[in-house]
Amino acid sequence: MSMFPYRWLPRTIIPNILYLLRSIRDGVTNVMRWTPVIWGDCDYDWSPLSKIMEYKLRRMSRVFQQGHCVGSSEYAKQTLICAELLAKIQEDESGGVTYHQHRTRMKEWQEMFGRIIGKHLTEWWD
Repeated sequence: MSMFPYRWLPRTIIPNILYLLRSIRDGVTNVMRWTPVIWGDCDYDWSPLSKIMEYKLRRMSRVFQQGHCVGSSEYAKQTLICAELLAKIQEDESGGVTYHQHRTRMKEWQEMFGRIIGKHLTEWWD
């Protein structure tokens, strides 16, 4: 039995150092990518949460479009639909319809978003 853990054996030290450097690079990239999205976050409003979710869903859709898993094209479509629904909900523009029609349309979009997320959320990470 060796006195050094497997991670630091001569044949594994370079891959482990490279993995550490990639992890640091990816972490810094994530901080730079997410800072503008999270900067406007506040605890008393739903809008920042929907912006964060929309941003994440759009990024996931782009990854799924690259086709790295079974069903990725379907997952890309589902995540993009959810992102678009969140964008419509955030717009909150009446578009020349009455207040009641606008609220009804908003409710439909929210329910559709909830159904898609509720049905497919755990599938997207399998």
